[in-house]
Amino acid sequence: MITALVQDACHLLQGDISPDTGIILDLRREDALPVAHLLIQYDLPAERQIRLLSIYIAIKLALQRHRDCNLLEPGDELTRKVLDGDYLYSFYVQQCLRYEEFNLLTHLAPTVKQIQIKRVEERPEDERLATAFEVFLRLEHHRNTTRKAI
Repeated sequence: MITALVQDACHLLQGDISPDTGIILDLRREDALPVAHLLIQYDLPAERQIRLLSIYIAIKLALQRHRDCNLLEPGDELTRKVLDGDYLYSFYVQQCLRYEEFNLLTHLAPTVKQIQIKRVEERPEDERLATAFEVFLRLEHHRNTTRKAI
C-alpha cells in the first residue's frame, strides 16, 4: 500500500510538471515514506492521499535542488538547481490551489519559509516539513471529528 501510494504520487507529480522543465523526480523513496506512512493513518480518500503526498514530494524536491547551491561555482549546474527549486516551490503552491487545499497551503507556507531561513543561517531544519504535515493532519482530523460530533 505504501509503495503504491508513493508511486502514484510520483506519477501524478511527474504528469503535472511541465515537460519543458526537464525536471526528473529523483527523490529517494525513503524521503517520501514518513509522510506516506502518516497519510495512511488518517481516513482520507486515496485520491487525496496521493495529492497531499505529491505536494510534499514537490517541496522535498525543491529543498533538494536548493541544497548546497552555495557550494557550486556559477554556471549551468547552479543555474539549473536554482531554477528547478524555484519552479518546484511555485509548483507546490499551484497544486495546493488546484486541489483546493487552501488550509494546507496556509499551514505550510510559514514552515517552508522557516526552513529556507534556517538554511540561509546554515542551520537546516528540513525535518520541519514532515512535522508540519503531521500537525496539519491532526488539526484537520480534530476539526472533522468535532464537526461530526455537533
